[in-house]
Parts: sequence; structure tokens; C-alpha cells
Amino acid sequence: MIDLHCHILPKIDDGSKNIEESMELILSAEKLGYKKICCTSHYRAGKYENKNYDRTLKKLRDQLKLEKVDIELLEGNELFLDLDGLTALKEKKVKTLNRTSYLLVEAIPGMTEMALKKSLGKIRGLGYKPVLAHVERYPFIEVKTLHELKKIGVIIQVNLKSLRHKKEIYRWIKLGLIDILASDVHDKKYRNYELADIISEIDNKLGRETRERLLTGNPEKIINNEDIEGTIDEKKIYDTGIDDDNFIKCFFKRFKFRRST
Repeated sequence: MIDLHCHILPKIDDGSKNIEESMELILSAEKLGYKKICCTSHYRAGKYENKNYDRTLKKLRDQLKLEKVDIELLEGNELFLDLDGLTALKEKKVKTLNRTSYLLVEAIPGMTEMALKKSLGKIRGLGYKPVLAHVERYPFIEVKTLHELKKIGVIIQVNLKSLRHKKEIYRWIKLGLIDILASDVHDKKYRNYELADIISEIDNKLGRETRERLLTGNPEKIINNEDIEGTIDEKKIYDTGIDDDNFIKCFFKRFKFRRST
């Protein structure tokens, strides 16, 4: 498996606090079956700007060799989609996924659907392929929104742990709207690699082929800068009853998003 979204580089952002914690997280990932990890530290202009990123990545790679851990660490950032972030991207300060044209991005708190689509369009205009991180967190996301994002060339990523409490994600996957499942690991206590039960549930509910596509096949294509292909059932998307269209539910999702970010 390949993890395209995590924060295991120590002291670069709000993720791992030291190299010991990083190694503990990596060993947990190895036990799950991960072979490659993109170290997607946050890039947020004025707060997280890749200070010591390259040196820290080399140090962690050297530690893996010393301890004979069979995991490859790759470059990456998770870009905060504000104006300063877009400026940094234009200035080539932001790291893409394994130096490809694919770029992991996240919406800013309070961002509207229209503003997000505009920012994603600018990123594509600069020649990058946006991978939208933890899409399940955004209050305006529903089936039709995901479909519209995919039609404009956005790659959709969901956090694995979200499948525990947001069961509609399984429907999104069945409709062909999700491209990547990733960990978004930050620390060993809460946002960690305790994911075995979720991976097993994916096998049971969706089958091994789907699990391998979302955790290995599509991530492999991304780090190799290859196109991702998928089939979407247009009729099912527009015939499906969508709970997310409920106004009250959307209101509370937006309120929760603002409070948690």
C-alpha cells in the first residue's frame, strides 16, 4: 500500500513531535503493509513553510536504512488554499507528490463551494493536478458536488478513519467518486495508523479489488505521474436520494467544520 497523505516528518508542522514518534508511526505503517509514504507536511504561508523539510526528510530516511525498515519516504505538501498559498505555488515553494504534477490541497475554513472550485481551477491553470484532501470534512460536499469536482479534473481523497463514523463514504466509493484513501496520520495517540479494522471492513463491504485500487493502484499512478481512470455511473448519481441535500444537516455540518478548524 501507499500512503499519499500524512504528517510524520518531525517538527515541520502540527504532526510528529520528534524522530522517535516518527519511527514509531512508520513501524506501525509497515505492519499494516505500507511500502511507500508521501510526507505531506502542511504548507501554510506564514506558518508552515517547509523549514528544514529536506534535511529532516534525509535524516528520517537515513534512520530507516539504519534500522532496516522497508518503507520508502517520498516528498509532498498539503497546500492550504488561501491567496498566499497560491502565490507560494507559483513561486515553486510547494512540494508536489513525489515531484509529479499532482498536488495535495485542502480547503480553508469557511470556504464556499464556489471559492473552492475557483481555487482548484487556478491550480489546474498552473499545470498541476489537484488532489483534494479529506473531502468528507467539507460541509457542502455531497454526491453531486463530488461528481462536479471530478468532471473538472480533481482527484478526490478521503481519510481512512472517517469510514468509521461517516458511512455515506461507502456509497461515494461505490458510485466511483473517491480516488484515494489515505491516513492523514499526525501523531501516535489519536491520529495514528490504527487502521486494520477499517481496511478489513473495506474488504468485506467493497471487495479486495476496490481496496487495492484506492490504497495501492491509484496512489501508484499518482507517484508515477500517470493518469487515473475510473467509471462513474451518471444515472445512479442523479437518481440516488441524497441525505446531504437536507438544509438543516448541511447547516450543522458547516458549523462543525468552522469550529474544528
